[in-house]
Amino acid sequence: MPIYEFECPNGTITAKLVKVGTKTTTCPRCHKKAKKIMSSCNFELKGGGWYADDYSHKKEVGSAAA
Repeated sequence: MPIYEFECPNGTITAKLVKVGTKTTTCPRCHKKAKKIMSSCNFELKGGGWYADDYSHKKEVGSAAA
């Protein structure tokens, strides 16, 4: 189950572990209906990466014996 963020009419944002199809939940503060919101991703790639290091190309192990 993924973690989604929800916002209530009062502006309280909470994160909850819910099923994929969940669109609303109850706010833990005001107990009103909170709607699922689009949140920013905290995933970040740093450094040169696999493509810059030429990881995507196959390296020759040696010549094949005839």
